[in-house]
Amino acid sequence: TLQTIRERARCLQDKLPAYFLMVQISIAQGHLREAYTTCSSILTQLGETVPETVTPEMVGSMIPETLNMYTEVYDDDWLGKKMEDSTLCNAMKFYSIILTTAHFIKPSHMVAYFICKMVQLSLRHGV
Repeated sequence: TLQTIRERARCLQDKLPAYFLMVQISIAQGHLREAYTTCSSILTQLGETVPETVTPEMVGSMIPETLNMYTEVYDDDWLGKKMEDSTLCNAMKFYSIILTTAHFIKPSHMVAYFICKMVQLSLRHGV
């Protein structure tokens, strides 16, 4: 079972596939807050910061920052750059799920925050 995998796995990296499946099951069962909380916890363990709340002003400053990052790497063929770091690849997977759940249970500016975080990670480290 997923619980057994989580209990017997030796490190977080070994547990991530079980957590990923667990949050997908939670979403399918309509347990969006549980899925959000689990993703938030996993992202934190992966070194990412997931604030409880963000203000529209915070997101308002992130959007131009993200656009500036895009402008800086636009000519560098960043779409051809592959994200090599497995921790960041896993973070992107959990960001995609937290983004989906946030769409239903959080204010819209929280969704924009997660979109900016994902785009910024891609601009810095590849896709």
